[in-house]
Amino acid sequence: MSSSEPRQFRIEETGARVNGLELELHLFFGVWAVVERGEDRWVVATDDGERRTLVAVSD
Repeated sequence: MSSSEPRQFRIEETGARVNGLELELHLFFGVWAVVERGEDRWVVATDDGERRTLVAVSD
């Protein structure tokens, strides 16, 4: 992630918030895998096969 990318995301399905570090760690340790990545939205697959949509939150 570059410094120009948002540092906070909201998971559409749950309303939970995820910061940039949490996102990077989930991806690094294989808890999530990126399925689709757009400018302000990421779709990830969890390690149990569910999909989550992460939407950038602007400050």
